[in-house]
Formats: sequence, structure tokens, C-alpha cells
Amino acid sequence: MFASEAGVQPLMYGYMRVMPEDGDDQLGRVEQQMRAFAETEGFYYATTLFEYTSGVHRAYDELAEELKRAEAHHVITPSLSHISAHPILRDHMVERLEHDADAVVFELSEP
Repeated sequence: MFASEAGVQPLMYGYMRVMPEDGDDQLGRVEQQMRAFAETEGFYYATTLFEYTSGVHRAYDELAEELKRAEAHHVITPSLSHISAHPILRDHMVERLEHDADAVVFELSEP
């Protein structure tokens, strides 16, 4: 369990890529699973950032900036493939979060 020295729960942000075939019910279930993971691990779940356009990373860029602004260091995603399906790009994007925001990225399931 992660806890801060002041007893306040650290923030965790969710990140999810939305595919055209994803239904609202499915997205809601996955978001609830990410919230439950955060709570179980002792985090306060701040919000979910949704990426709607393939090949564009606006929500990812927003996530990176929000982590720095909020001094938050934890991200949950359904799987690392939500960050990018391309392994080299995905590794680079995760490393950017680790380097720029000192963030740890968790995934609900193995890719």
C-alpha cells in the first residue's frame, strides 16, 4: 500500500484509449476496475483521461502535464497497449512519464 507521510492518499490518474468498437458499458466497467484498483492500493483516483483518436496523443500529453502540475506520480491503464500498440513507442511514452513526472505506470492486465 502507498501512503504519504501526512496521511493523505496519493493521487492516481487513469489513462484509456477508446476504440470505435468500445461500448459505453464496457468503458464504464473498465474505468470502475481502475478506480477499484486505485482504492485497494491506497490511492485517491483523480480522473480518467480518454484518448479518442488513433495516432494522436493529446490526452497523453495532458496526462503528462497534469501529473507534473498536481505533483502526482501514479497512472493506471487497462493495459500498456492503451498507451501505444507499438512496443518501441509505448516504451518511450512510459519512460517519458517516468522521467518527466517521476511516475509509475500500473496496468490492470498483462498486454
